[in-house]
Amino acid sequence: MNRRGVLAGALALLLAACGSGGGGEGKGITIGYQKGGTLLVARSRGVVSERLAKEGLGPVRWVEFPSGPPLVEAMRAGAVNFGHVGDTPVAYAQAAGLDIVYVATHSFPSEVGNALLVPKDSPIRTAADLKGKRLAFTKGSAAEVTAIIALKKVGLTLKDVTPVNLPPGDAVTAFANGAIDAWVTWDPYLTLTQDRVGGRIVPVDRGGLAATNFYIARGAWVKAHPQAVRSLLDALRDEAAWGDAHLDQVTPLFAAATRIPAPLQRRMFDRFTGTPFAVNPVAPAEIANQQRISDILFEAGAIGRKVDARAAAWTGWIPKR
Repeated sequence: MNRRGVLAGALALLLAACGSGGGGEGKGITIGYQKGGTLLVARSRGVVSERLAKEGLGPVRWVEFPSGPPLVEAMRAGAVNFGHVGDTPVAYAQAAGLDIVYVATHSFPSEVGNALLVPKDSPIRTAADLKGKRLAFTKGSAAEVTAIIALKKVGLTLKDVTPVNLPPGDAVTAFANGAIDAWVTWDPYLTLTQDRVGGRIVPVDRGGLAATNFYIARGAWVKAHPQAVRSLLDALRDEAAWGDAHLDQVTPLFAAATRIPAPLQRRMFDRFTGTPFAVNPVAPAEIANQQRISDILFEAGAIGRKVDARAAAWTGWIPKR
């Protein structure tokens, strides 16, 4: 079965699990999360679920995804209300005309986002050395725009390499087997691969673009339940603050969820120059940054139409604290 068939099957099971109306119409909130960030803290501790249940907004259902694109697809299908993805999935969703908005953000320096990983004995030293090489990334994820930007900075495009579209799990295997020459990825896959397989990070110049993770939601759900969105964001913001203040307690939670040894998990947190966890209102600077991301994807032919990033921004939340 191909990946599209697998995804369709997974969505059917998810829709069935959430009820015939999917995640968007039934009682409660269905949240899509990945192996990282504030949502993983919230999923692991259970505090947010309990808080929302006390406010009459439960039950909270949690569904794990390996990357942003399948999470967006599940949201498009109505199986998920809310989730956490990088900048590129948001641009793809908007270009496709999906009813998805971003309601909060977590921006951080680009050097702690995606990274270009090569085998430790590789002759690749700069992005210019990628010409003619097999470059892997997950299409539609934030890794794709990083690949495009890295190549553009040295006068290359995706036509100058052999793009290999792989989900993170398959890319780990391909990297270990030497089936790809370079890989743009993110934590926990980056640190895990370096530890188990080895690898060297090649610096990538993102031209001043920030790396932004977006908290996204189904537009129809936001319109129908704006107060639920605000309550959820307030709860997650408190959870992010707790996580930043208790990294020693978060580390074993993440280690259990990701099956990564606690020392390596702590190394990921220490790599951040900002805060590992954050839930912030959408700011004008982040909308402008997202517009640049979308324009880069359009110019590279990755998305089919030019979009206005402001149209997908929901600014109806003012944190309680």
